[in-house]
Amino acid sequence: MHIKEGGPMSLGLVRAWEPPSPRLAGLLRQAVLTMLDQVEELLATIDAASFEVNRDLLELAPGLADPLRAAGRSNVTVWATANLRKPGLPVPANLSPENVDFARDVVRHGFDETILSGFRVGQNLAVQAATDVAFRVTDDHDDLRELLALVSRSIFAYVEETLEGISTMIRAERSQLRDATTAARAEAVALILEGGPISERRATQMLGYEVARSHTATIVWSDETPPEGALEATASKLARAGGTARPLILPVGRSTLWVWLSGGDTGDLGARLRQHLPGALTEDLPEAAADIRVAIGRPGPGLAGFRRSHQEAAATQRLARRLPLQSNITSYDDVEVVALASSNEDQAREFVARTLGPLVDAPAEIRETLRTYLRQECNLTRTAQVEFAHRNTVATRLERARDLLPHGLTDRTLQVGLALEVTRVIGSAS
Repeated sequence: MHIKEGGPMSLGLVRAWEPPSPRLAGLLRQAVLTMLDQVEELLATIDAASFEVNRDLLELAPGLADPLRAAGRSNVTVWATANLRKPGLPVPANLSPENVDFARDVVRHGFDETILSGFRVGQNLAVQAATDVAFRVTDDHDDLRELLALVSRSIFAYVEETLEGISTMIRAERSQLRDATTAARAEAVALILEGGPISERRATQMLGYEVARSHTATIVWSDETPPEGALEATASKLARAGGTARPLILPVGRSTLWVWLSGGDTGDLGARLRQHLPGALTEDLPEAAADIRVAIGRPGPGLAGFRRSHQEAAATQRLARRLPLQSNITSYDDVEVVALASSNEDQAREFVARTLGPLVDAPAEIRETLRTYLRQECNLTRTAQVEFAHRNTVATRLERARDLLPHGLTDRTLQVGLALEVTRVIGSAS
């Protein structure tokens, strides 16, 4: 492989250590030349591993494949070039045009620094390749030990410096785009939510987001000031969970994002996220991000769906802030009945206590079995199937529930069903 002369732009300080001895520097230079003899095989291996790590992201944005490949090749080339010139000395961060373009493409596709995980895969493969080569350039035990230590230190420090530099560029690029577009997006969103005079075509132009498709609106927020970037990282997780490539994100103050996801599979987004709790939203984020919460509306098409889904997410957020919900992810489907029936929480609790009586404080499985029974149109067999319980067990629970109700069930199924739905979200009146 031909190595071009001329180095990349550098930024910031690099880690420093004592230069290697002339003998060790010579061995390292020999090892780098040997690696370059088979560099295409190494690069192909790095590409394959990096693409596998980022498979989900690349399926959403295939256009990132070429920039990711170019960045990986640049990283190997820059490290090798530096060690041919000055073997064993620290290599500055690689902020070459390939990595600058890659950082911009990551932001413009709506992603964050998560995609940089492929760089660490490349780092490990490069260390492995260098280790294999080291055993071929010397069989002296002491030289081999020093050479392996030097190669590992050089590659790990170089990758850390490069990742830090690219992450800084991604954050700066995101900030520039946000500053340039937030005002226009806020204006367009306000017109849509107010039912103002704006066409789908004009809204799409102003938002950079296709509004003719089906949307799921979400609100990502924290009641405390979240760490920098934590809300955006959470929004990216939602987009990946929903199978959407580029969400529309509008910051509302320092601790809230309004997010719209279009296309993909967002219909049961809340349920899918909750399957991965705890930590689905905030894993890999600082501990201070643990109180980030999400409210999710139902999908809807076009401008009307954009508006209605957000209104539902906002209603869900208001309810989630008022009530002691068990999850940090709440969808409108979870609380629709309560949102409609409990505009006054005190009255809702009073209604529950009056309707359910002692059943409110009964074991949860008694209430849940009765709730399923009413949802299954009072069919005992179907209830047993849904509950995965023996028919006799279900019958016993239902009899217990009837005994605890202050009034007969037959003439008050609607009231009892509503009270059970409310109780499921807000708990008992006690």
